[in-house]
Amino acid sequence: MKITIPIYSFFAITAAILLLSSCSGESTKAIRTGDTIASFSGTDLEGRNFSLASHIGKPVIVRFFLLNCPYCKADTPIFNMFYDKYRQRGLEIVYINNNGANAEEVKIFAHELKINFPVIFDQEGKIAKQYNVKVQPLTLVLSPEHKLLAALLGGVSEAELNELLSQYIL
Repeated sequence: MKITIPIYSFFAITAAILLLSSCSGESTKAIRTGDTIASFSGTDLEGRNFSLASHIGKPVIVRFFLLNCPYCKADTPIFNMFYDKYRQRGLEIVYINNNGANAEEVKIFAHELKINFPVIFDQEGKIAKQYNVKVQPLTLVLSPEHKLLAALLGGVSEAELNELLSQYIL
């Protein structure tokens, strides 16, 4: 009997392992698939406050991204399409950048890729530290109860998003 695991599962497992513990000696709680994610808040590039807690009851995609990342540039149109298609059904997407760029560079990235959902410039990396994010790009897919459904490292496909979120948005 052959057992096949979807490719996103492999990356989700790998990314979840990266989220589990910190080598820095800081006491960060391990985050595992199925755990409820603690809320965060930040100011998006438009100056609006974004709080994860205000989206309870809605599925949320949280993407930690890099400006020079080929995956981020390649799959952002997928996130844009997915958001346009499902935001009326409650889907929220937020991009978070904390990789040493400046706010203007992040604005240019968001403008060039026509991102129409919140983009947070987290200059001090507080949100990434809260989730113990060590490798990017990393996409956290959350249920409406904000339980971690998957932590996807690298590029993300429409098929993966459909598989993870279809029960919440269709």
